[in-house]
Amino acid sequence: MEPVLFASPVKFLAWLDAQKEMPDLLILDIMMPELSGIEVLKAVRKRPSFDSMPIIVCSARAAESDVLLTLGLGADTYVRKPFNPHELVAQVSAMLRRAQAGATASTQKVITVGPIAVDSARKEVRVDGKTIELTPAEYRILTMLVERKGSVVSRDDLLRATGESDALERVVDVHITSIRRKLGNAAHLLRTSRSFGYYIDEAP
Repeated sequence: MEPVLFASPVKFLAWLDAQKEMPDLLILDIMMPELSGIEVLKAVRKRPSFDSMPIIVCSARAAESDVLLTLGLGADTYVRKPFNPHELVAQVSAMLRRAQAGATASTQKVITVGPIAVDSARKEVRVDGKTIELTPAEYRILTMLVERKGSVVSRDDLLRATGESDALERVVDVHITSIRRKLGNAAHLLRTSRSFGYYIDEAP
C-alpha cells in the first residue's frame, strides 16, 4: 500500500472518482482550503463505491461537538492534534486489520476459532457442532471477536457492536461473563486483555 498525498481536496475527489477500487484508508484534516474536511467527508460518504472506506479525521479542533459531528457523518475515528505519530500509526494499523477482517467475513458464511463456529447466514453460533443460545447483544459481541481473532477489541468497540452505546462499559463485562458460561469447554479461548478489552485466539 503506497500513500498518495493531496494538498487540494478538490483534486482528491476528482482522483477518487477515477479509481476502480476503493482505497484502503483515508486520513483527513478538517481545516483545509477550497473545501473543509466536513464537506469532503460528506462527499465521500455520498459515493456508493466508497461509502465503507475507513476514514480517520486528524484535527486541531478539539471540541466535543466537532468530534461528534465528524463521527456522525461517517468518520471512523477522530485523532486530536497535536498527537504522537505512533498513535496515528497504531490507529491506521488497527483500522486496516478491521477492514481486512470485515472483507474476510463478508466472503465467509461460517468463521471458526477452534470449536467455535459463527454462522453469519443463520445468525447462530455452534460449539463442537452444537448450537448455543445467545442474546442478540451476545451474538454481536462474539461475532466481532471471532472476526478479529487474535486482536484485542476494546470495550468501547464491543459496546457499540451491541447497539447499547449509551450504556456503561461495564455492560460489556456482564455480556462477556454470560458468553463464557455458554461457550462451556471453549470458554478459555475468550480472553481478557487487562485495561484494554477482550480477544479470542486459539494460540496458547
